[in-house]
Amino acid sequence: MSDDRRGTYRRNAFTFGAIEIPGGKVDCLVWDVNDTGALIEVDTQVELPDEFRVSLAPEAEARAATLAWQRGKRAGIVFNP
Repeated sequence: MSDDRRGTYRRNAFTFGAIEIPGGKVDCLVWDVNDTGALIEVDTQVELPDEFRVSLAPEAEARAATLAWQRGKRAGIVFNP
């Protein structure tokens, strides 16, 4: 039995992105992504806020996201409509 609760298939992305948080930006690695969310990993151990903006590629426009979970440097995010 799978523990995957996403409901949709995520495709591998393996791109570099950035999270906009109060006080600046935090670089991240985007592991996989779908229409509703993504799995990211931050460079340093930082507690992410509940809501933030994230760019999924170096030149991509930032979009609003909500933190679904965080374990260490990895986090699951949900894109806001």
